[in-house]
Amino acid sequence: MLRTIIGLGLTLVLILSYAVYSATLDSSFYLAKSTNHETSIEVTEDPVNGTYSFETNSAVTWLNITIDNSPVDTTLEVSSLGGVWWHHPELGENVGDTPFQCFAPDTSDYEGLVEYCTESSTHRIDVENQSEQFRGILSKDLPLSGSWAFIADNSSEADDIANTTVKDSILPRTWTIKMLDEDNQQVNTSGMGVSVSIVEHEIFEVSPYRIDPVTEMIWGMTALIGCFGIVLILPLSLYLVAAAKSKKAAEINTINESE
Repeated sequence: MLRTIIGLGLTLVLILSYAVYSATLDSSFYLAKSTNHETSIEVTEDPVNGTYSFETNSAVTWLNITIDNSPVDTTLEVSSLGGVWWHHPELGENVGDTPFQCFAPDTSDYEGLVEYCTESSTHRIDVENQSEQFRGILSKDLPLSGSWAFIADNSSEADDIANTTVKDSILPRTWTIKMLDEDNQQVNTSGMGVSVSIVEHEIFEVSPYRIDPVTEMIWGMTALIGCFGIVLILPLSLYLVAAAKSKKAAEINTINESE
């Protein structure tokens, strides 16, 4: 019986290991990679109205604004003409070992985008120091890391999905930066420095998602052998105990017969 159990277990291990191996050879998952570089944007100052403006016309995830020599105890207002975007005062700041982002912390998507960050075309922060940073996220579809996985039937469909994702994220916008006082009136911004940078994305690679089938087969066999080993411990222990009792009983019978 023991030989039968071990034989069936090893056969099942080989069958399931081959199943893991074959599943890694043909996958419907594809991995898209895009550029993820920070680019500086030219900012135009309007000294008459005390505003700053710039434009974006590409697939953008991050918006980073830095102001220097700004009036303290005022409000920085950033407005977008052309679409909504997302902001949170702690966006980009480290929370523990990871930077705070708009998506839910326990997922890799944007399920918690509305819950964790505010969606609007205009956002404000209080300016408490002469130097401040302001961050926003412009797209809910593009991954902040620059790469993402998805399901497609073939490589042509995968290319279409990846390029459409980036294309749909391109939204021409005109931006305006203002400084407001406690009465919501614009303040004098002469001498203040404003710099803006964005993180743009362009697709440069779409490929099937591959893993090393040999490695996966080895890990699969190791896990299955371990599981079957645990399963076989109890019957093997019972078998050894029963065999030991039988041997001891046979020795006792032999002694009694000799006497």
